[in-house]
Amino acid sequence: MIASLVPSKLFVLSAVLLGAAASGRAARAGESPASDDRRPAVALAACASGDVAKGIAILGELYAETRNPTYVFNQGRCYQKNNQLEQARGSFAEYLRIGTSEPPEDIQRAQGFVKEIDDGLAQQRASAPTQVLVAPVPRADDARPRALRTASIVLAAVGVAAIGTGVYLSFKVKATNDAINRDFANQPYVTDEARLEQQLSDGKSYETWQWVGYGIGIAALAGAATTLVLAGGFGANGSGPSEHAVAVAPALSPDGIGGVLRVRF
Repeated sequence: MIASLVPSKLFVLSAVLLGAAASGRAARAGESPASDDRRPAVALAACASGDVAKGIAILGELYAETRNPTYVFNQGRCYQKNNQLEQARGSFAEYLRIGTSEPPEDIQRAQGFVKEIDDGLAQQRASAPTQVLVAPVPRADDARPRALRTASIVLAAVGVAAIGTGVYLSFKVKATNDAINRDFANQPYVTDEARLEQQLSDGKSYETWQWVGYGIGIAALAGAATTLVLAGGFGANGSGPSEHAVAVAPALSPDGIGGVLRVRF
């Protein structure tokens, strides 16, 4: 009775080992395991038909349940066959990391696929068009009003500075005249002719340059007003409404010359 049981136990044990080995080979080949689980076949069909997301999801589920690195290998093949090379390389790299006990021929295949993927990625990068960044060129109809407004501001600043200089020189003329009257008006005769001549010369110079300053100031303000009108005012698009108006009016008097700039937006 004992002798008859031993062969039976050995047979059962052999059957279990053969079944496990067959199951492992089926997983590496991407075929259905010996059980009724059809998921490996469904994943293979999904990858072959281009439904990468479905195939990868099923293979990931199988790996989570079995911890069989073969399913990670098959993920790499699924990505590679559908030309998703970056993802395929990541899967094969993970397989090589976790599959230290895998058959040597499978390790070599994975390494060969990684080399193929690296070559393919290098070709893609070499054939990719070079991107050239080109700074946008402002349109002529936008650049001209902007330039005119800038010129208007510069001319207005020059005009104000020139008129300010003229006003300062006018004070110098008056101060020189007051000094001459104070020093020489009540004298019966001039005792210091050199000093008088110097003061008269200075006064004439101040008077001349004051009119130059006023003239430049009025001309610059008039130019500022003209360029501002041509630019269409200070509107954002250079096409200001018709109610924009600029006016320059000179102001003359026996004591000096000036101007008035009026801008309405």
